[in-house]
Amino acid sequence: MKLSEIIGKQVFVIYDAKFLGTVHDVAFDEKYKRVLGFYFFDQDENEYYLKTQNIFGLNDYITIKNSSKITNNFLLDKPLSPLGKQVVGINGANYDFLSDIEIDENYFVKFFVTNKQKFSIKQIMHISHSIIVGEDAKMQNFKPKKSKQNEEVLNNLTVSIMKMEEINPSTVTLMPPKITVNSDILLGKHLTKDIVGKNNELILKQNQTITPKQIMIAKQHEKLNELFYSVY
Repeated sequence: MKLSEIIGKQVFVIYDAKFLGTVHDVAFDEKYKRVLGFYFFDQDENEYYLKTQNIFGLNDYITIKNSSKITNNFLLDKPLSPLGKQVVGINGANYDFLSDIEIDENYFVKFFVTNKQKFSIKQIMHISHSIIVGEDAKMQNFKPKKSKQNEEVLNNLTVSIMKMEEINPSTVTLMPPKITVNSDILLGKHLTKDIVGKNNELILKQNQTITPKQIMIAKQHEKLNELFYSVY
């Protein structure tokens, strides 16, 4: 199965013999080794979550036994679909953008696919803003080492600043205070426009009322800043 073929499928409930909605995103485990479930919107633009373990059949449609198999409890701490992210090799190679993910019948990830190459899940080193691939390498090997010399310089600088503060604390300003914005001020407000996610999928709709769930979705897609300037 290909992930691109699942996104956009309709969810059909057998007991009620009706369609519930259309899949628009995916929840993965922390290491992107398995698909945990799918997010979908119904006709009234309500969003639901369907665990893969509750799927009865997957073909032209996704079928479930009854409506009790869906939930409003979202896996907001789980990574979403990485489709569209740039794929870069540790050797500096540009493998283009991730166009698809192949999964098996148990929803385990088999391959990451670009227009240039296909990578097994074992070749995926790290996924963040981009996807890093490499052979027989560990991310731990790329972690920067602390410089003992730099630590000594920093400690000496700290001591010097403390002495200056003791002499005349009013003349010393280390850094301006960090300004933070409480996202709670968005609650109850409404969107002035649609907001799309990392993969150009619609995640928030115009005139939608902002709830904690919408704020978390915006954070996951790195769209919180856009959300702040798109409410009334």
